[in-house]
Amino acid sequence: MTEPRHPDESTPLELDADYITGDGGLTREMLDRRPVRPRTVNSLYETRPKLNATQAVTSFVDKVELQERYGHLRVVDDLVGLQRRVGDRIERYKDKLLNAEAKSGTTESAKFGIGHFAGERAVVYVVDWAFFAGSLGEVAGEKFVQAAELAEREKLPLVSMGASSGVRQHENVLGLIQMQRMAAAANKFQHTTNRPHISVLAGQVWGGMSASAVPAADLIIALEGTDYGFAGARVIETFEGKAVPKGMQSAEANYLDRNVDVLVKGVDELIELLGRVLAAGRGNGRIVSGQPPHADRAGQPERELTRGPEGFSPALWDRQQVEQTLLLARDRRDRGVEVHRDALMARYNEIAAGSGRLDTEFFLRHVFDSAVPFYNHVQFEDEKKYPNIIAALGILGGHTFMVIGDQPSYRISSGYVGKAPANPSPEDFEYAVRMMEAAERWQLPIVFFTDTLGALPTMAAERRGQSRAIAQSIKKAASHPYPTVSVISGAMGSGGGLATTPFGRETIMLDSALGFVSEPRSTATILYAEANPSVEQVGMTLETMKASAEDLKAQGLVDTIVEDDDSPFVTAQSLRRAIVEGYNQQQGLSPRRLRQKADERLRPRTLGRLATEQPVAITDLAPAEELSTD
Repeated sequence: MTEPRHPDESTPLELDADYITGDGGLTREMLDRRPVRPRTVNSLYETRPKLNATQAVTSFVDKVELQERYGHLRVVDDLVGLQRRVGDRIERYKDKLLNAEAKSGTTESAKFGIGHFAGERAVVYVVDWAFFAGSLGEVAGEKFVQAAELAEREKLPLVSMGASSGVRQHENVLGLIQMQRMAAAANKFQHTTNRPHISVLAGQVWGGMSASAVPAADLIIALEGTDYGFAGARVIETFEGKAVPKGMQSAEANYLDRNVDVLVKGVDELIELLGRVLAAGRGNGRIVSGQPPHADRAGQPERELTRGPEGFSPALWDRQQVEQTLLLARDRRDRGVEVHRDALMARYNEIAAGSGRLDTEFFLRHVFDSAVPFYNHVQFEDEKKYPNIIAALGILGGHTFMVIGDQPSYRISSGYVGKAPANPSPEDFEYAVRMMEAAERWQLPIVFFTDTLGALPTMAAERRGQSRAIAQSIKKAASHPYPTVSVISGAMGSGGGLATTPFGRETIMLDSALGFVSEPRSTATILYAEANPSVEQVGMTLETMKASAEDLKAQGLVDTIVEDDDSPFVTAQSLRRAIVEGYNQQQGLSPRRLRQKADERLRPRTLGRLATEQPVAITDLAPAEELSTD
């Protein structure tokens, strides 16, 4: 008879059938009461197979037809002399190099040249785990510098790809300073060109690469099965005195923490994604709106929401598997409501929980001709989870826009669809800033879609710097040197909403949307000094705070109101026309003029002298010596 073991988080309970049913043994009813480890999103990646870095790099190099035509360099001298004893012999650096050469058939961990992505050329820098675990030394650092210089000379994008164990210990500080050289080379490339710098993580990326060239890139893409971090698990375990949970440094976990921008399923999707990014031209001149995609569906009252297999979706929409398609009607709750306050409350409740409202992904799919997503969603049990803020390249009339917007998540269960509104965290705003910085470098206009009741209101978010992250996003959005169009598609709530709604240039608002300084229930709590304000109190607050699209237009903050039609596709057509018109009005203006116009429009409207005040002459204020400005 097998002795039963106590269940824990890692070991399942295993029992003989005889013991379960025998006299005096456990019954199946008792077994049903065993503690069950709850499933979480983490379980999607903590047991996933690791990526074979060498296979991925080899496949990538072959598919992009990379030929190492530049920078044939190798180590010829051991200036440090680091050694270790192996049995009865001493192993030196040159011994390790010769051994690595024999195993890999190459002379160094890095190489670079010109690669091809569906007709688009780019300078490609590759680090291969097969040589010395892809370690970073003087040769690898110098090749990155030369690759960046080549991309600058040829006016080509720069793509770095591969796996690295970190700085090569045998070169000590000589290897360590390659982090500085690579970061400086990436910085110089970004300041002297407007071409993309994209970093791809493939296998394991630690130490030197993870803290130099990778985070300096405009966009960070990772192949599923990759691990990524600065310190490896063994180093962390030594310092903290406890094991690192499985999967905590996976690319998937890093994606959820927003340290990685996009996940791809494999090399084929990677190359296709890169090709679409590189092919997205900037465009010049005015845009002719033209017909949007799916224009023939105008009048249809429903949009689709799909559900796929559990796990992380491919980034590219046409590679995503669909297991279920649900139709969501755009059934506005304020239709036919005659009392203005009641209509506003209906809009407010719908914004908070109505799954039929249109979201940023819908606009990407139906306002723009095509889009290149810089995000993934996760399907877990009944939840379709998106990041709170998503971004993509949206192509409209031959022009490319960076599109940044709030995105809700959904719960799909037995045909029912519930909505979880977007509440961005500090990491979400930092992601938005990175996308704005990429748009500035690539000289792209930005379209913002805002739909949030406010930023994530938790102590954890506060301690991670919520205020600073919001301020950085507001500053970056307001100072973008190219045209921006803000679309308030749902709620423009508090500073979290303002972070992706730069006013003063072109602001579009759906007639079903609302804008407020804080979520109306919170405002009512402050006004009435009550923790749980009544519906009447919230309704009066919402009505008198002037939150509707008509109110904001009357205040000079909104330029165009678009009807949120009963057909989502009619709304998409109207938004497309409004976005094109808003862009065309700004096209050709200098960055200085764009900022100047915004400043002029946002001058205070409520300032004025009291009627009882009398003008005061300068001579009545003080003697001349008292008017000093010191």
